[in-house]
Amino acid sequence: MKAFRQWLQTDNRAGWFIFLLFTFIVFTLSLIFDHFAFREWNMQTTVLERLSMIVSKLAAAMLGGSIVFFLRDKRWMIFFASFASAWMIANLLYMRNNHRLIDAEAFNMSSNLKGYSLSVLIYFEPAIDIIFVVGWLLFCLAFLFTNRSPRNWKIGLLILVISAAMRLGAEGMYIADRHQQGEQAAFRLWPFMREQREPVYGIHFPTTAAHTSILYTPLYVVPDIYLMITGSQPSRPLTEQDKQYMQRLDQGADSATLDGPFIIVLLESLENWVVTPQIMPNLYRLAHNDHALYADKIHTQIIGAPSADGQMIINTGLLPISAGGTCLHFPQNTYPGIMKFATDTTFCLLPHSEKVWNQESMSPAYGYDTTIAYCDIDTLLFAKLNHLIDSGAQFVQCLTQSTHSPFLNEKYSSLEVPEDMPWVMHNYIRGFNALDEGLGLFIRKIETDTALQKYTIVLTGDHRILHYEIREKMQRYADMYQSADRGMAWIGDLRPSDNRLPLVIYSPKITGNPHYTEDAYQMDIYPTCLSLLGAGSYRWQGFGINLLATPDSCSAPELIQKRPIREDEAYTLSDRLIRNNYFLNR
Repeated sequence: MKAFRQWLQTDNRAGWFIFLLFTFIVFTLSLIFDHFAFREWNMQTTVLERLSMIVSKLAAAMLGGSIVFFLRDKRWMIFFASFASAWMIANLLYMRNNHRLIDAEAFNMSSNLKGYSLSVLIYFEPAIDIIFVVGWLLFCLAFLFTNRSPRNWKIGLLILVISAAMRLGAEGMYIADRHQQGEQAAFRLWPFMREQREPVYGIHFPTTAAHTSILYTPLYVVPDIYLMITGSQPSRPLTEQDKQYMQRLDQGADSATLDGPFIIVLLESLENWVVTPQIMPNLYRLAHNDHALYADKIHTQIIGAPSADGQMIINTGLLPISAGGTCLHFPQNTYPGIMKFATDTTFCLLPHSEKVWNQESMSPAYGYDTTIAYCDIDTLLFAKLNHLIDSGAQFVQCLTQSTHSPFLNEKYSSLEVPEDMPWVMHNYIRGFNALDEGLGLFIRKIETDTALQKYTIVLTGDHRILHYEIREKMQRYADMYQSADRGMAWIGDLRPSDNRLPLVIYSPKITGNPHYTEDAYQMDIYPTCLSLLGAGSYRWQGFGINLLATPDSCSAPELIQKRPIREDEAYTLSDRLIRNNYFLNR
């Protein structure tokens, strides 16, 4: 108590003023964050929930501001102000890519930053500019009005110059990127007046909005950060039970040769409910043609690096490590891979820099000899894919990009949808309609080119993207549209509540048009492809089942019995296999 009284007595009005101002600024920045993150949500929160969110943010801001009373030179508060702005900006960027706040898994993922920063910095929000400029400018003004030292105006001017330099640098990168793609671009004085951006979504608002303060997450991830910096992550050696599993799973030939050419097409963010005759007529037609397996209930099994994890599961049959971001933690590992058995050059078409998700290391690890990065819309991607096939390429993987959030590709769609449709639903549907128009170039080639009809071709989504709240809002709209008995009745048939992935496998070895209606997993794609490509005797068949050898009339218990390992056991075992580089000498 005596120390507390002394602390009160040594305080001054300037300290209290800076405390109140700092609290006000950080609290305001938290509200700005929420506005840009959740402004399009149809939030149905109780008064108590809203009050808890406000109190949480206010308490965090006050706790941060209280540091001023322990500082003799109040200007040190500028570092705490910068931390507040940086943390909120980092969360916005992370949410843009992963649809959740930064958490302990995110810090674990960043233990190898090669490819991580670009993966998160692909998209920008105007709120980033606003939070940065408003936060720093207001705090600099606080110095000018509370401490009359002649040096203070220089500090404020320096910070503004730094802010301007960062803006010039960002705009320079934008202009250079546009020119590299053959487009004209000019410096934008007001960068937040950009083309329309969608709100960040996919987060359970009542349980997370209260945690967007600057203190909640940093505190609870400190132990993980310490383990990451010191390299003290717990070792996870293979147990005796793991070895017994592998003896059962790892039986067969040491190598294989693919019987026929093979193409993988990963469609960014594709969920099953948009594969309809109205939204994606070309993919829908292929899915219901002869020689095509159609499975429309594929469970996604990604963890922390969405697109990268989806690519790894399909290529290797493994599941991601528990911390997420296998491509960042273990790019030097030896991995099994379908394309490693190819008898010709293998190509990987990437929609972004090879550094994103560390593709420059992972593509060769999966067996791709040649990586081609492009920055075009997906219509041109499929034109390039057709040209690559015409040139004789037989083993290709390509990844789309234009249907990544924020789904701005919708501007290329000619599909008419109601004006009152929810914003995200509108852009998502039209974005995939535009993607399907480009995909149609490739599908029509499949249907007409006799050479391409010899290929085994996999088309699937890399991960789902629409979380509970946004799906619920879309579901209510579909129900309302159906009951209103208006035009475009197909809108009422959309059911995004079952947002699993679709899988279409075309192959001349598939008889008829089997439709697998039971639940399946991404890990089932790998063994299904090995079977079609004549590599069914290869020793590593993955954790899944061959969907073509499993009739869809099986009941759920029968399917469980057919699986060599449960999903939860597969995650655990795969984590240890990767961490111990199990396939190095196999």
